[in-house]
Amino acid sequence: MVMRRTIYIALATLLLAASAHGAKYAGEAFSLGVGGRGLALGGAFVAGPFDGTAPYWNPAGMNRLDGRYITAMHAETFGSLLNHDFVAYVNAARRENSVIQSFGFYLYYLGGGGIKITALNEFDRPYVVREESHGDYLLSAAVSGRISRKIDFGLTAKIIFRDLGTESGYGLTMDAGALYDLMDWASIGLMVTDITTGFIRYSGETFGTGANYETIYPTVKPGFMLRHSYRHFTGRFMASSDVKFESIKSSAQYWSGPVSVDTHYGWELSYRETVFGRAGFDIGNFTVGGGVDVKNITVDFAFLQHDDLEETYRVSAGYRF
Repeated sequence: MVMRRTIYIALATLLLAASAHGAKYAGEAFSLGVGGRGLALGGAFVAGPFDGTAPYWNPAGMNRLDGRYITAMHAETFGSLLNHDFVAYVNAARRENSVIQSFGFYLYYLGGGGIKITALNEFDRPYVVREESHGDYLLSAAVSGRISRKIDFGLTAKIIFRDLGTESGYGLTMDAGALYDLMDWASIGLMVTDITTGFIRYSGETFGTGANYETIYPTVKPGFMLRHSYRHFTGRFMASSDVKFESIKSSAQYWSGPVSVDTHYGWELSYRETVFGRAGFDIGNFTVGGGVDVKNITVDFAFLQHDDLEETYRVSAGYRF
């Protein structure tokens, strides 16, 4: 009965997302992923394993943590094209007889410089007046709770600030996630980003139509995780996909009409849950990395290969107390 209800909810979410109206790529700046662990696993992080980046990947995953977590990441993405920063706090201390089990906050930043503002001289030739920076900021607050022993849910409210150099924009949106334990060794997850159909309102007439706002399509992200332990070793296999309704067609791995699908795969092998090796595929691009977890301090790194852009190295660190 519970499983059937979960399927109904997932189908309803897909229908709502498909009927939403939005703008292509409006929320793309916030989809690059965070944390050395999740990125080394190809972004297949919807159903676990979770760490202090859970509010970003699936807020329901905060229920799988124990304690308080501080996590930070800095990267120069695609060479030195963009700065990519993330910091999060999660409080997953156990709360008996409470619907809300955990909560967390995170700040996400993606931006850089080098926007040349030009004007025309007396000969109608352009010249550089000044250079401006640009950036996308996301401030989020998340909560997670438990419906039953096997089902967890999570919600994340997000405030957006976008600096385009010559004007700025503000927006609001919300994510929702769920986890279900099929077996002790298998979990499934569902994450829907921008489930409310987010919006960004700009300070000027940004588009050719004279509009000063854009909306963000929901993205539906189903996923699963399998795990097996043998003596001191634990192996995990994860897979997830991004189902979008933006008519992006050949820009995605698979598409039909307005619907497109991008895939993520990850493998992790740990020794005593202390030393980790990881590999994956993020929308067909190879990823690899590793990490250590010693005395409540974690350090994770990831290498992301890309066919068209420069390779990226990302490092994150966390403290659990």
